[in-house]
Amino acid sequence: MNISLYMRKVFLILGLCLLPFISGKAQSVREGELAVVYYTPQTQIVIDIDYESVILHRGIYADFAKKYLGTAEVVKDDDMWYRITNISTHTQTVADHSRMHKVDSNLPLTLTAEGILEAYNGVESQKPRVESRKSKVESNEPRVESNEPRVESKVLPLLEEHIVGKTLAEQAQGAAKLIYRIRENRLYLISGEVDKMPADGRAMELAINKLDEMEQQLVELFVGRIEVEKHRKTIVYTPVATEKTDLAYFSEQHGFTNAANGDPIVMNINARRQIKGNPNSDKKKAPIPSQISYNLPGTANYKVSYLNELSDEADIQVAQFGVDVPLAQDLFEGKQQPHIYFNTQTGNIESIEN
Repeated sequence: MNISLYMRKVFLILGLCLLPFISGKAQSVREGELAVVYYTPQTQIVIDIDYESVILHRGIYADFAKKYLGTAEVVKDDDMWYRITNISTHTQTVADHSRMHKVDSNLPLTLTAEGILEAYNGVESQKPRVESRKSKVESNEPRVESNEPRVESKVLPLLEEHIVGKTLAEQAQGAAKLIYRIRENRLYLISGEVDKMPADGRAMELAINKLDEMEQQLVELFVGRIEVEKHRKTIVYTPVATEKTDLAYFSEQHGFTNAANGDPIVMNINARRQIKGNPNSDKKKAPIPSQISYNLPGTANYKVSYLNELSDEADIQVAQFGVDVPLAQDLFEGKQQPHIYFNTQTGNIESIEN
Protein backbone atom coordinates (compact mmCIF):
# COMPACT_ATOMS: atom_id res chain seq x y z
CA MET A 1 0.00 0.00 0.00
CA ASN A 2 1.33 3.45 -0.78
CA ILE A 3 2.21 6.02 1.88
CA SER A 4 -0.68 8.39 1.08
CA LEU A 5 -3.20 5.64 1.76
CA TYR A 6 -1.59 4.93 5.12
CA MET A 7 -1.88 8.60 6.00
CA ARG A 8 -5.63 8.51 5.31
CA LYS A 9 -6.18 5.68 7.76
CA VAL A 10 -7.81 6.60 11.02
CA PHE A 11 -7.01 3.89 13.54
CA LEU A 12 -8.31 3.59 17.06
CA ILE A 13 -5.64 1.20 18.40
CA LEU A 14 -6.74 -0.77 21.38
CA GLY A 15 -4.12 -2.49 23.54
CA LEU A 16 -4.19 -5.45 25.88
CA CYS A 17 -7.50 -6.00 27.67
CA LEU A 18 -9.30 -3.17 25.89
CA LEU A 19 -12.84 -3.86 24.69
CA PRO A 20 -12.87 -7.48 25.83
CA PHE A 21 -16.64 -7.28 26.19
CA ILE A 22 -17.33 -6.53 22.51
CA SER A 23 -18.80 -9.51 20.69
CA GLY A 24 -17.59 -9.22 17.10
CA LYS A 25 -19.23 -10.77 14.07
CA ALA A 26 -17.00 -13.71 13.11
CA GLN A 27 -13.89 -11.92 14.35
CA SER A 28 -10.52 -13.56 14.56
CA VAL A 29 -9.02 -10.85 16.78
CA ARG A 30 -8.01 -12.27 20.15
CA GLU A 31 -7.40 -10.59 23.47
CA GLY A 32 -4.03 -8.89 23.61
CA GLU A 33 -3.82 -8.28 19.85
CA LEU A 34 -3.88 -4.83 18.33
CA ALA A 35 -7.18 -4.01 16.65
CA VAL A 36 -8.84 -1.25 14.66
CA VAL A 37 -12.40 -0.14 15.38
CA TYR A 38 -14.80 1.25 12.80
CA TYR A 39 -18.44 2.32 12.99
CA THR A 40 -21.59 1.91 10.93
CA PRO A 41 -23.04 5.22 9.64
CA GLN A 42 -26.10 6.83 11.19
CA THR A 43 -28.55 8.86 9.08
CA GLN A 44 -29.95 12.13 10.41
CA ILE A 45 -32.59 14.42 8.90
CA VAL A 46 -31.81 18.13 9.06
CA ILE A 47 -34.84 20.44 9.03
CA ASP A 48 -34.18 24.12 8.24
CA ILE A 49 -37.07 26.40 9.17
CA ASP A 50 -36.87 29.91 7.73
CA TYR A 51 -39.10 32.45 9.42
CA GLU A 52 -39.50 36.19 9.80
CA SER A 53 -40.35 38.54 12.62
CA VAL A 54 -42.39 41.51 11.42
CA ILE A 55 -42.10 44.61 13.61
CA LEU A 56 -44.59 47.45 13.19
CA HIS A 57 -43.60 50.96 14.28
CA ARG A 58 -46.29 53.61 14.59
CA GLY A 59 -45.32 57.05 13.29
CA ILE A 60 -45.29 59.92 15.79
CA TYR A 61 -47.45 62.00 13.41
CA ALA A 62 -49.84 59.17 12.52
CA ASP A 63 -52.88 61.18 13.67
CA PHE A 64 -52.08 63.86 11.08
CA ALA A 65 -51.38 61.63 8.06
CA LYS A 66 -54.84 62.14 6.56
CA LYS A 67 -54.76 65.91 7.06
CA TYR A 68 -51.28 66.65 5.72
CA LEU A 69 -50.48 63.72 3.38
CA GLY A 70 -53.97 62.68 2.33
CA THR A 71 -53.65 59.03 3.41
CA ALA A 72 -55.30 56.93 6.08
CA GLU A 73 -53.08 53.89 5.39
CA VAL A 74 -50.92 54.05 8.49
CA VAL A 75 -49.55 51.67 11.13
CA LYS A 76 -52.12 52.00 13.91
CA ASP A 77 -50.03 50.63 16.79
CA ASP A 78 -46.59 49.26 17.61
CA ASP A 79 -46.78 45.49 17.17
CA MET A 80 -44.80 42.37 16.34
CA TRP A 81 -45.72 39.04 14.76
CA TYR A 82 -44.04 36.03 13.13
CA ARG A 83 -44.43 33.94 10.00
CA ILE A 84 -42.77 30.81 8.56
CA THR A 85 -41.52 31.39 5.00
CA ASN A 86 -39.99 28.00 4.15
CA ILE A 87 -39.26 24.55 5.55
CA SER A 88 -36.54 22.55 3.79
CA THR A 89 -34.79 19.29 4.62
CA HIS A 90 -31.67 17.31 3.79
CA THR A 91 -29.81 14.38 5.30
CA GLN A 92 -26.43 14.16 7.00
CA THR A 93 -24.35 11.29 8.34
CA VAL A 94 -22.56 10.69 11.65
CA ALA A 95 -20.91 7.62 13.13
CA ASP A 96 -23.24 5.28 15.02
CA HIS A 97 -21.24 4.49 18.16
CA SER A 98 -23.76 1.84 19.16
CA ARG A 99 -22.67 -0.28 16.16
CA MET A 100 -18.94 -0.87 16.53
CA HIS A 101 -16.74 -3.37 14.67
CA LYS A 102 -13.32 -4.55 15.83
CA VAL A 103 -10.96 -6.09 13.27
CA ASP A 104 -7.28 -6.97 12.83
CA SER A 105 -5.16 -3.81 12.70
CA ASN A 106 -3.11 -5.20 9.80
CA LEU A 107 -6.05 -5.08 7.41
CA PRO A 108 -5.67 -2.35 4.75
CA LEU A 109 -8.74 -0.34 5.80
CA THR A 110 -9.45 3.33 5.09
CA LEU A 111 -11.76 5.16 7.49
CA THR A 112 -13.32 8.60 7.47
CA ALA A 113 -12.40 11.17 10.11
CA GLU A 114 -15.36 9.93 12.18
CA GLY A 115 -14.25 6.29 11.93
CA ILE A 116 -16.74 5.08 9.29
CA LEU A 117 -15.46 2.35 6.98
CA GLU A 118 -14.62 3.83 3.56
CA ALA A 119 -12.55 1.22 1.73
CA TYR A 120 -10.63 -2.03 1.89
CA ASN A 121 -7.38 -1.90 -0.08
CA GLY A 122 -8.64 1.35 -1.60
CA VAL A 123 -7.11 3.49 -4.32
CA GLU A 124 -7.84 7.20 -3.97
CA SER A 125 -8.33 7.91 -7.68
CA GLN A 126 -10.90 5.10 -7.99
CA LYS A 127 -12.99 5.92 -4.93
CA PRO A 128 -16.67 6.50 -5.91
CA ARG A 129 -18.08 9.92 -5.18
CA VAL A 130 -20.95 9.90 -2.68
CA GLU A 131 -23.38 12.77 -2.30
CA SER A 132 -26.06 13.30 0.32
CA ARG A 133 -29.64 14.09 -0.59
CA LYS A 134 -30.73 17.69 -0.36
CA SER A 135 -34.34 18.67 -0.94
CA LYS A 136 -36.03 21.96 -1.61
CA VAL A 137 -38.89 22.48 1.14
CA GLU A 138 -31.57 19.79 17.01
CA SER A 139 -29.60 15.68 18.34
CA ASN A 140 -33.23 16.25 18.70
CA GLU A 141 -32.19 19.25 20.80
CA PRO A 142 -32.75 22.50 18.87
CA ARG A 143 -29.76 24.32 17.41
CA VAL A 144 -30.80 27.81 16.36
CA GLU A 145 -29.08 29.95 13.78
CA SER A 146 -30.41 33.48 13.39
CA ASN A 147 -29.61 35.87 10.59
CA GLU A 148 -30.26 39.26 12.16
CA PRO A 149 -30.32 42.37 9.96
CA ARG A 150 -28.19 45.30 10.98
CA VAL A 151 -30.32 48.26 12.01
CA GLU A 152 -28.68 51.65 11.69
CA SER A 153 -29.93 54.80 13.34
CA LYS A 154 -30.72 57.61 10.94
CA VAL A 155 -30.86 61.33 11.60
CA LEU A 156 -34.05 62.66 10.08
CA PRO A 157 -33.65 65.61 7.66
CA LEU A 158 -35.58 68.05 9.83
CA LEU A 159 -34.64 71.70 10.27
CA GLU A 160 -35.14 73.68 13.44
CA GLU A 161 -38.28 75.34 12.06
CA HIS A 162 -39.91 71.92 11.69
CA ILE A 163 -39.45 70.73 15.28
CA VAL A 164 -39.83 73.86 17.39
CA GLY A 165 -43.62 73.98 17.09
CA LYS A 166 -45.38 74.23 20.42
CA THR A 167 -47.78 71.42 19.61
CA LEU A 168 -47.45 68.04 17.89
CA ALA A 169 -49.79 69.31 15.17
CA GLU A 170 -47.47 72.25 14.41
CA GLN A 171 -44.47 69.89 14.26
CA ALA A 172 -46.35 67.59 11.90
CA GLN A 173 -47.24 70.54 9.68
CA GLY A 174 -43.57 71.54 9.49
CA ALA A 175 -42.52 67.98 8.56
CA ALA A 176 -45.22 67.84 5.88
CA LYS A 177 -44.02 71.13 4.36
CA LEU A 178 -40.51 69.70 4.08
CA ILE A 179 -41.87 66.59 2.33
CA TYR A 180 -43.55 68.75 -0.32
CA ARG A 181 -40.41 70.86 -0.69
CA ILE A 182 -38.35 67.72 -1.34
CA ARG A 183 -40.86 66.58 -3.96
CA GLU A 184 -40.68 69.94 -5.70
CA ASN A 185 -36.88 69.91 -5.74
CA ARG A 186 -36.86 66.41 -7.21
CA LEU A 187 -39.31 67.47 -9.93
CA TYR A 188 -37.19 70.51 -10.81
CA LEU A 189 -34.06 68.32 -10.90
CA ILE A 190 -35.63 65.77 -13.22
CA SER A 191 -37.06 68.42 -15.53
CA GLY A 192 -33.78 70.35 -15.62
CA GLU A 193 -35.24 73.49 -14.02
CA VAL A 194 -32.31 74.08 -11.67
CA ASP A 195 -29.43 76.56 -11.90
CA LYS A 196 -26.74 73.88 -11.66
CA MET A 197 -27.39 70.40 -12.99
CA PRO A 198 -25.42 67.33 -11.79
CA ALA A 199 -22.22 66.70 -13.75
CA ASP A 200 -23.34 63.36 -15.26
CA GLY A 201 -25.94 60.61 -15.10
CA ARG A 202 -24.35 58.95 -12.06
CA ALA A 203 -24.38 62.22 -10.11
CA MET A 204 -28.03 62.73 -11.11
CA GLU A 205 -28.91 59.26 -9.86
CA LEU A 206 -27.18 59.85 -6.52
CA ALA A 207 -28.96 63.17 -6.04
CA ILE A 208 -32.39 61.69 -6.77
CA ASN A 209 -31.73 58.70 -4.51
CA LYS A 210 -30.79 61.02 -1.67
CA LEU A 211 -34.00 63.00 -2.08
CA ASP A 212 -35.99 59.75 -2.14
CA GLU A 213 -34.33 58.61 1.10
CA MET A 214 -35.06 61.89 2.83
CA GLU A 215 -38.69 61.80 1.76
CA GLN A 216 -39.09 58.18 2.90
CA GLN A 217 -37.78 58.98 6.38
CA LEU A 218 -40.16 61.88 6.73
CA VAL A 219 -43.18 60.00 5.38
CA GLU A 220 -42.53 57.22 7.92
CA LEU A 221 -43.11 59.78 10.68
CA PHE A 222 -46.73 59.81 9.47
CA VAL A 223 -47.49 56.36 8.04
CA GLY A 224 -45.15 54.34 10.26
CA ARG A 225 -42.55 51.71 9.39
CA ILE A 226 -42.51 47.94 8.94
CA GLU A 227 -39.27 46.16 9.78
CA VAL A 228 -38.72 42.52 8.73
CA GLU A 229 -36.00 40.38 10.31
CA LYS A 230 -35.07 36.98 8.84
CA HIS A 231 -34.21 33.98 11.02
CA ARG A 232 -33.45 30.28 10.64
CA LYS A 233 -34.00 27.48 13.14
CA THR A 234 -32.26 24.17 12.43
CA ILE A 235 -33.48 20.89 13.92
CA VAL A 236 -31.40 17.70 13.60
CA TYR A 237 -33.63 14.63 13.90
CA THR A 238 -32.41 11.02 14.18
CA PRO A 239 -35.00 8.46 12.98
CA VAL A 240 -35.33 5.46 15.30
CA ALA A 241 -38.68 3.92 14.35
CA THR A 242 -42.01 4.46 12.60
CA GLU A 243 -43.41 7.38 14.56
CA LYS A 244 -45.07 10.77 14.54
CA THR A 245 -43.38 13.47 16.57
CA ASP A 246 -43.69 17.21 17.12
CA LEU A 247 -40.38 18.83 16.16
CA ALA A 248 -41.27 22.28 17.53
CA TYR A 249 -44.19 24.63 18.15
CA PHE A 250 -44.78 27.93 16.37
CA SER A 251 -47.32 30.76 16.51
CA GLU A 252 -47.77 34.14 14.87
CA GLN A 253 -47.85 35.81 18.28
CA HIS A 254 -44.83 34.15 19.93
CA GLY A 255 -42.69 32.64 17.17
CA PHE A 256 -41.14 29.39 18.43
CA THR A 257 -42.88 28.58 21.67
CA ASN A 258 -44.34 25.68 23.66
CA ALA A 259 -47.21 23.26 23.00
CA ALA A 260 -49.66 25.38 24.98
CA ASN A 261 -49.13 28.49 22.82
CA GLY A 262 -48.25 27.19 19.35
CA ASP A 263 -49.08 24.79 16.54
CA PRO A 264 -46.78 21.79 15.99
CA ILE A 265 -44.32 21.30 13.14
CA VAL A 266 -44.80 17.57 12.67
CA MET A 267 -42.44 14.82 11.49
CA ASN A 268 -43.98 11.56 10.25
CA ILE A 269 -41.58 8.63 9.77
CA ASN A 270 -42.58 5.40 8.05
CA ALA A 271 -39.64 3.04 8.63
CA ARG A 272 -38.87 0.03 6.46
CA ARG A 273 -36.20 -1.98 8.25
CA GLN A 274 -34.01 -4.68 6.80
CA ILE A 275 -34.69 -8.12 8.26
CA LYS A 276 -31.72 -10.45 8.67
CA GLY A 277 -32.42 -13.76 6.96
CA ASN A 278 -32.27 -17.11 8.71
CA PRO A 279 -28.95 -18.79 7.75
CA ASN A 280 -30.62 -22.22 8.02
CA SER A 281 -33.37 -21.34 5.56
CA ASP A 282 -31.11 -21.97 2.53
CA LYS A 283 -30.05 -25.56 1.90
CA LYS A 284 -26.84 -24.30 0.30
CA LYS A 285 -24.00 -24.11 2.77
CA ALA A 286 -23.41 -20.53 3.90
CA PRO A 287 -19.95 -19.07 3.12
CA ILE A 288 -17.44 -18.60 5.91
CA PRO A 289 -17.69 -14.99 7.13
CA SER A 290 -14.69 -12.68 7.23
CA GLN A 291 -13.90 -10.08 9.87
CA ILE A 292 -15.25 -7.24 7.73
CA SER A 293 -18.95 -6.45 7.84
CA TYR A 294 -20.88 -3.90 5.81
CA ASN A 295 -24.32 -2.42 6.43
CA LEU A 296 -27.37 -3.27 4.32
CA PRO A 297 -29.44 -0.11 4.94
CA GLY A 298 -33.17 0.13 5.42
CA THR A 299 -35.35 2.88 4.01
CA ALA A 300 -37.95 5.32 5.25
CA ASN A 301 -40.47 7.81 3.98
CA TYR A 302 -40.69 11.02 5.95
CA LYS A 303 -43.06 13.98 5.80
CA VAL A 304 -42.77 17.36 7.49
CA SER A 305 -45.95 19.40 7.86
CA TYR A 306 -47.19 22.56 9.55
CA LEU A 307 -50.84 23.56 10.03
CA ASN A 308 -51.78 20.33 8.22
CA GLU A 309 -49.96 21.48 5.08
CA LEU A 310 -47.13 19.32 3.69
CA SER A 311 -43.82 21.20 3.69
CA ASP A 312 -41.49 18.43 2.49
CA GLU A 313 -41.51 14.70 1.80
CA ALA A 314 -38.85 12.19 0.72
CA ASP A 315 -37.89 8.53 0.51
CA ILE A 316 -34.40 7.99 1.85
CA GLN A 317 -32.01 5.21 2.80
CA VAL A 318 -31.54 5.04 6.56
CA ALA A 319 -28.34 3.37 7.77
CA GLN A 320 -29.59 2.56 11.28
CA PHE A 321 -32.59 0.68 9.88
CA GLY A 322 -30.17 -1.80 8.29
CA VAL A 323 -28.38 -4.99 9.32
CA ASP A 324 -24.71 -6.00 9.46
CA VAL A 325 -23.66 -8.46 6.74
CA PRO A 326 -20.18 -10.05 6.87
CA LEU A 327 -18.20 -10.32 3.66
CA ALA A 328 -17.32 -13.90 2.66
CA GLN A 329 -13.85 -15.03 3.67
CA ASP A 330 -13.10 -16.54 0.25
CA LEU A 331 -13.28 -13.04 -1.24
CA PHE A 332 -9.85 -12.36 0.33
CA GLU A 333 -8.12 -15.68 -0.33
CA GLY A 334 -6.83 -15.01 -3.85
CA LYS A 335 -3.31 -13.84 -4.66
CA GLN A 336 -4.61 -10.42 -5.59
CA GLN A 337 -6.57 -8.61 -2.89
CA PRO A 338 -9.81 -6.90 -4.02
CA HIS A 339 -10.46 -3.17 -3.89
CA ILE A 340 -13.74 -2.69 -1.99
CA TYR A 341 -15.44 0.69 -1.59
CA PHE A 342 -18.25 1.41 0.84
CA ASN A 343 -20.91 4.13 0.86
CA THR A 344 -19.94 6.17 3.92
CA GLN A 345 -23.50 7.45 4.33
CA THR A 346 -25.33 4.12 4.31
CA GLY A 347 -22.56 1.57 4.96
CA ASN A 348 -23.48 -0.41 1.84
CA ILE A 349 -21.00 -1.71 -0.76
CA GLU A 350 -20.34 0.76 -3.58
CA SER A 351 -18.10 -1.45 -5.68
CA ILE A 352 -15.75 -4.44 -5.63
CA GLU A 353 -12.83 -4.43 -8.06
CA ASN A 354 -10.05 -6.96 -8.57
